[in-house]
Amino acid sequence: MIISGASRSNGAFFAQHLMRADHNERVEVVELRGFAFAEDVPTAFLELRQQAIGTNCKNYFYHADLNPREGERLSPEQWAEARDMLARELGLQGQPCLVVEHEKDGRTHQHVIWSRINADTMTAIHDGHNYRKHEEAARAIEAAFSLTPVERCLTRDKEQTPRQARTPADWETFRAQESGLEPQDIKAEVTELWRHSDSGLAFAAALEERGYILARGDRRDFCIIDREGDEHSLARRISGVKAAEIRARMEGVDRDGLPSVAEARAMARTRIDEGSSGTAEPQAQDTAPAGVAPVAPTIADPWEGERAPRQGAFAEVMGEVMQRARAAAMQRIEERTIGRAEPYLAWLGVMREHVRHLADDVRDYWRHMFHREEPAPETPTITVTGAQLDSPQRPPPSPMEPSL
Repeated sequence: MIISGASRSNGAFFAQHLMRADHNERVEVVELRGFAFAEDVPTAFLELRQQAIGTNCKNYFYHADLNPREGERLSPEQWAEARDMLARELGLQGQPCLVVEHEKDGRTHQHVIWSRINADTMTAIHDGHNYRKHEEAARAIEAAFSLTPVERCLTRDKEQTPRQARTPADWETFRAQESGLEPQDIKAEVTELWRHSDSGLAFAAALEERGYILARGDRRDFCIIDREGDEHSLARRISGVKAAEIRARMEGVDRDGLPSVAEARAMARTRIDEGSSGTAEPQAQDTAPAGVAPVAPTIADPWEGERAPRQGAFAEVMGEVMQRARAAAMQRIEERTIGRAEPYLAWLGVMREHVRHLADDVRDYWRHMFHREEPAPETPTITVTGAQLDSPQRPPPSPMEPSL
């Protein structure tokens, strides 16, 4: 039995991750216990989060993954007992609990979510030394159900049993599900390149040829960026080699001349954009052939077509702003070599500048509409003659005077 887990805080991610049917052949909610109103997985995480608002706890729930060996199957009663044994080791017995079962490639494993908040004291349950508690619970479960023991790490005999290889962290596993690049595959490929290189420069050239980018780490000596733009510690992607040995061989590489991790990520994204633009429908080329003048790509006007604003003074102001933005964007495009995303970036950058002034233009427009000087009303001139005064009849009423 392999048990992994830790305290977590991203309930929205786990609510989506646990119910993903595209990564599993079967997804089943086994148990929802101890909740006040939750009837499904998303509302269960919402209730856990609401309970933790009254505390200072950030990682308010504990996620554990119970994974038997291939070919080992447990009955529902054995699964329930295994979960209780792990909860006792972690001190989470009696806490609100959510259980989701996954089946993939013929293997069944369960994800268990416990609340870490004690509702009586409104404090978080201690989660220290959880790796050792995982191993102790796994050994107890294996003994109870006659399962094949898994190689130990923390509770092994250090004199007779060597330390097992480091496994990828949970966040690396989640990231691999999105990118499709498994950490074990990257480690095997980078290790092969290391063993076939006799110097740091040769190793750097081999990485570049395979699509990796060597970068200087922020907290480590060297990092590599894979083909999907994700970073990896170089020391953790070379099997059987210590950091001191890597540092000695890489002395010939100018570390200060390497891009930073952020710069290498940007370079990887540019490669991805260029690769996707090469497989898409032919559009404007990034570089024009020799002897052919480059053609600037057109920028779509978001106000064209059905979304065009009403005609009037406001439309005129908006149209003027859009024309200035288009002109400035095209000028930027003509001044430098552009890539696939550059037209949009140029448009966005210029629009950001002009939108700041749009509020002033609109304010002036409405001030002109509501605070313009109105002409003074004309006062009618009434002329009364002596004959009218002598007449017993009243003169006609004035336009300003209501008629009786």
